Amino acid sequence: MTHSVTEGRLFDYGQYRDHFADVPEQAVVWPWPQTAKSLAAARHGERGTFTLTRDGTAAGCEIVPGMAINVQVVPPHESTRPHAHAWWHLFIVQSGSGVAHVGEHEEPVRLAPRDVLIVPAWCMHAFHCDADEALVLFSMSNLPQQKSLGNLKASEPEGVLDDSVGHGVTKTIIEGQLDESQ
Repeated sequence: MTHSVTEGRLFDYGQYRDHFADVPEQAVVWPWPQTAKSLAAARHGERGTFTLTRDGTAAGCEIVPGMAINVQVVPPHESTRPHAHAWWHLFIVQSGSGVAHVGEHEEPVRLAPRDVLIVPAWCMHAFHCDADEALVLFSMSNLPQQKSLGNLKASEPEGVLDDSVGHGVTKTIIEGQLDESQ
């Protein structure tokens, strides 16, 4: 990557402060029947099916400053591979059941509808749907915040080429272990 140096400019401090003035946000709703219909027709990637957006744009996926909400579907009797990254997740089970594997040597955590699971940054995690109905998870994360800080580091299983990974994400794998020196 080539870096260049540009000359900075000055900006009026008062205008800069005004830039932070509270802008009234508009309430947004994503009705479940429409979301469920979209889920039924969608291809489910290992790391997520889709991200909620305020206005249909990628920038609108930052629901509130620094946070996004994704919908992840683990199909019946399937699993995701263990991974960890620089952002946290707050998972809410919408439907289905299964187990979460959180941490490297912890016992699996049983998941059922309306359960809430927090996964801290850099905590290895994976899911398994052990039922005949898909495990549907809503996942709030601070991925946009980490992007703004230039921190999209992740530890992914070898060979992961999932389309939801790799868009600016720095994958770090050292003999199957997370490289904590970064």
